Amino acid sequence: MPTQVLNGLYQIVIPTPFKVGPVNCYVTTIAPITLIDTGTLWDESRQALQSELAELGLQIEAMQRIIITHAHADHYGLAGEIVRSSNAEVWTHGHNQAPLEAYEAIRAQRDEFYRQLMTEVGVPPEQRQRIADSRRGGNRYAEAVKIDCLVEEGAEIKLADRAWRVYHTPGHAGGLICLFDPQSRVLLSNDHLLRDISSNPVVEPDPDGGPRPHRLVQYIQHMQRMADLEPSVAWTGHGHEIHDVHKTVRQRLHFHERRAQRILDLIGGEERSAYQIAEPLFGRLDGIDSFLALSETIGHLDWLEEQGRIEAIRRDDVFYWRKIFGHG
Repeated sequence: MPTQVLNGLYQIVIPTPFKVGPVNCYVTTIAPITLIDTGTLWDESRQALQSELAELGLQIEAMQRIIITHAHADHYGLAGEIVRSSNAEVWTHGHNQAPLEAYEAIRAQRDEFYRQLMTEVGVPPEQRQRIADSRRGGNRYAEAVKIDCLVEEGAEIKLADRAWRVYHTPGHAGGLICLFDPQSRVLLSNDHLLRDISSNPVVEPDPDGGPRPHRLVQYIQHMQRMADLEPSVAWTGHGHEIHDVHKTVRQRLHFHERRAQRILDLIGGEERSAYQIAEPLFGRLDGIDSFLALSETIGHLDWLEEQGRIEAIRRDDVFYWRKIFGHG
């Protein structure tokens, strides 16, 4: 059953095949009819989307515009199929254009990036293959889609007769955008801010071939930016809406501070790889869970390094982290 966010704007909940569970998408009933995120390329997602739209008197063929908040399959997997049925325009941040349009080529490039990264963080060879297989397993839930309009930081988008501001908030994903309506102070935070869990800052390559971005560092910076907007409510990409954004941000910051301290304790007076830290931190994991645990661990190591509390040394293609004397 759709939930009204504002007049002419509704949240619809779409199942996914992923452990994260359903994804929250949003649709306007005021022209231009706009779908914000789509769900996955999966029968259950497709059927749920059709059913939720029908509750609002809409059909997929009526979509005039799709806004993709970030390039993760649960948020855009059905976009190509919807475009073929409706001729809707697709809008997203420029960072997402290559992953969305050149889907197969970018996936191949990322496979190589992650193959090298798993070696550098000390993952044993047999587990590297299982992680690679689990990552590729999700590829079937999305397909390439052509982008018609790029939206950047500071742009305004008309949704349900309101002018929403675009905020580029990299962290969980490099091209993630939030939308904010200054009039009602409603924030569409998608996966940048979630009420019940902390968003995972997924390790990604730089789209221009530069140094690997420090996603957790970016995530923490942009969390505070969103809190500074003083939203009345934040409607999220998964789970329930947030009515006290400042409280949620404080909780997330406290979580990351505690996690960083735990990592310092695990390093102790030794030199440890990210894998050697992640295993006692998260327990014995495998497949995609192992990848996500390593992503979060790498993020905290990046954060501690930027604070000048640890440093990395490289031996035999693997990075090991150690405390800097006088810190931690």
